[in-house]
Amino acid sequence: MAGLSPEGADAGITQQYEIGNPSNSTDLFTNEQEIKYPSGNPPAACTGAPFSADPVLDANGNPAGAACFLNANAGAPGPDGKPDGFVNPVRVYRAVEFETNKSFSNGWQWRMNYRWSELLGNYEGAFRNDNGQSDPSISSLFDFTPGQFNLLGDQFAVGNLNTDRRHTFNNFVSYTFTRSFLRNLTLGAAARIQTGNPINDLRAHPVYQNAGEIPVGGRGALGRTATFGQGDIHGDYSWKLTEKQALHFIADFFNVTNQRTQLRVDQNQDRSFGVPNADFLKPTGSGNIGVPLGFQRPFYARLGARWVF
Repeated sequence: MAGLSPEGADAGITQQYEIGNPSNSTDLFTNEQEIKYPSGNPPAACTGAPFSADPVLDANGNPAGAACFLNANAGAPGPDGKPDGFVNPVRVYRAVEFETNKSFSNGWQWRMNYRWSELLGNYEGAFRNDNGQSDPSISSLFDFTPGQFNLLGDQFAVGNLNTDRRHTFNNFVSYTFTRSFLRNLTLGAAARIQTGNPINDLRAHPVYQNAGEIPVGGRGALGRTATFGQGDIHGDYSWKLTEKQALHFIADFFNVTNQRTQLRVDQNQDRSFGVPNADFLKPTGSGNIGVPLGFQRPFYARLGARWVF
C-alpha cells in the first residue's frame, strides 16, 4: 500500500510503498496537505507547490477541478499522527445450506442440497478475481488513498463481490441393478442450477492506466449474468472376467439438454484511461488455460473402459 492519492501521483509526487495490513486507523505515511480548487484558478497558497492535472478527470471521465499539495513529502513513509485515509478491508460470506442424503442401500443412493449465500466486501483476498490481477497480496487495491476527486470510484465501497452467487442447487441420484439381464449396470443422473454473478462497471486506473481497475456505481451496478444449469447422465456396466478382474464400460453425457447460456461479459468500460472499449458488455472468455469460458459448454459425451484387477 502507499499513502498517496491518485491526484497526488498525477502531480508528480513520488509514490512509496509499504507492506502491511491497511485499516481505517493505519498511520504509516505522511498525509497530503491537499488544496482542491476550481479548474484554472489556483489560490495564492499553491504558489510553488506540486500541481495535479488541470482539470482532474474523475472516475467517470468528467472534469472535477484541480489540486495542489503544500508538502512535497506527502506519502513519505513515517507516521504523522493522523490516519492515512484507507478503509477496512471487508470480505464477509454468509450462507445457509439445506441438504438431504440417502446413503447407498438396496441398490440406490441420493444427495440433494440447496444453498443461499451472499458474499459482501471491498476486498476479495490475495487474488483479485474481478479483473484477473494475478499478483497475490500486492494487488492495486490499496496502492492509493481515496483523495478528494473520487478517482477511485467505488473501489472501497462494500458490495456484492464478483464471485457472489445467491442460489445454488445440486441433485444427484444413482441406481445399481442387482438382478435380471441388467445386473451390474449403474445409472446416475445429476442436475445443477446456479444464479449468475454481479456485473461491474470497471474503469481504467487514473494513474496506472490499466483497464478493469475501478468499479463505478457500486459493485454489481450492471446487474448479474444469467442463471444457468445443466443435467448430466452417467452409465457404468461391470463385466466380471475372473474372480479378481473386471472390465467396466463407462458412458458420461454432459449437459444433455444442450444449454448454451452466456456466463461472462466484458466488464471493462475502457481499454485504458479515456480510451473506450468497443467490447464492453459483450461476451468474453475462451476457456483456454487461465481464461474462463464465456459460454456454457454445449452437450458433450465421454466413453471409456476401465480394467480392474
